[in-house]
Amino acid sequence: MTEPSIGWNAPGDGSSGSVAGTTSTVGRYDTAAVATAVALQTHGVVPLRPLGLGELLDGPVAVVRAYPRPVLAMAAAVAVVTALLQLVVTLTLLAPLTGTSAASLTSSSSAFDNYLGAAALGTGLALLVSVMTGTVLSGLVVVVVSKAVLGEATDLRGSWAQLRPRLLSLLGVAVAAGLASFGSLVGGIALAVVASGAGVVGVVLAVLAVLVGAVGAVLLYLRWSLAAPVCVLERQSVRRSLTRSSGLVRHSAWRILGILLLTLLITAFVGQVLRLPFLLFGYNPFRGLGGGPVRITAGQAVLGAVAGALSSTLVAPFSAGVRALLYVDRRMRAEGLDVSLVAAQAQACG
Repeated sequence: MTEPSIGWNAPGDGSSGSVAGTTSTVGRYDTAAVATAVALQTHGVVPLRPLGLGELLDGPVAVVRAYPRPVLAMAAAVAVVTALLQLVVTLTLLAPLTGTSAASLTSSSSAFDNYLGAAALGTGLALLVSVMTGTVLSGLVVVVVSKAVLGEATDLRGSWAQLRPRLLSLLGVAVAAGLASFGSLVGGIALAVVASGAGVVGVVLAVLAVLVGAVGAVLLYLRWSLAAPVCVLERQSVRRSLTRSSGLVRHSAWRILGILLLTLLITAFVGQVLRLPFLLFGYNPFRGLGGGPVRITAGQAVLGAVAGALSSTLVAPFSAGVRALLYVDRRMRAEGLDVSLVAAQAQACG
């Protein structure tokens, strides 16, 4: 199956599943068919109505329980690829830092330059691969959530078949949104560096520039936070996906921001808890920050990679699932998507 379920189309696109024709569409089905459709929706992981906070946070867990193979298999594959890259970076690019202390980095310009160069290159490579693999996982979770909402069966092959035609557009959405947010932050920092040399006034302007850049980055991230589900389920272009996301977020920005921040706190906490057992075996990501020498051994690097892979496998689907359900919730609240989906189920019931 390469097409999304009926009912996910954007309003006004002329398809039978769009919300634009919801009233007349529902009217064409008899009461028994609609009642059957309503009964069928109880098989979904969330009710077909606007979702509360608890349902938004519990929904991703229910999705993983109902569809463990497609979600966890892809999450594990993404986590392993990312962890292997980080392991290679640690054992190669960061290997010269072994035995280097934090004090020597501040006292020696050459050591500091070497550190910056290795860290920048390693971070850049890891970030690039992480964005690409994370985008694929996010898109796959969106597909699975779209099935889970209706209680439809799916597997990894079917989900991948639906996602594959949208991959380039989905990567374009991720790159565009990421560059815009990152550019806002970097622009603010650059202005702060320029202004900081102008005395007290310059320092004040520098602080304001950083704040403006940071706020701009958060606003852009929030504005386009639902672009991935739009791109996958509505099959929109990169530009249209970003525009649609802005429209969906506009009248519920504070609520979405709060939920995304809460999700970030939950995933950060759970991720650290999952890493704690590895501390017993000598893995310490903060080694060397207290002024002592940095010790990077192969064993510690492997432990770090395993800890990161395990944490990402279990945490990343939750974060992506919350975002997908936020998209579903916003369309239910703003466009009556729940009515459209019930109508689509009624049509399937005859």
